[in-house]
Amino acid sequence: MVQRRIDWLGRLLAGMTLGGWVLYVLLLVLFHYGRPEQEFGYLKYLEVDVRTTWLSLPTYWFHVGIWGALGLAVTAFTLVHLKGRRHSQFLKVYLVMLASAAILTLLLFYFYPS
Repeated sequence: MVQRRIDWLGRLLAGMTLGGWVLYVLLLVLFHYGRPEQEFGYLKYLEVDVRTTWLSLPTYWFHVGIWGALGLAVTAFTLVHLKGRRHSQFLKVYLVMLASAAILTLLLFYFYPS
């Protein structure tokens, strides 16, 4: 019986992909809590004060984190591409999805109505 070697690079790349997605979901929660609140009709009727500006600390960490997730996705994609093994090519799909989601989220952040 032939023993298989442990593919530590493949496991590292899969862990980087999973870590990038977990980071992205956590950053979306941070985006939700850092953005300005919307003033709905019922809040206007009750004259409830709402925050109309971004919170600075969550906004900073969101911005840094999204760029980090994008960098992680591009780095892992490059390593998967250079590795060139057929059985790890499925990671490319997840990494491209992560990179495009991060880019779209950055566009949403930059063009969010004030």
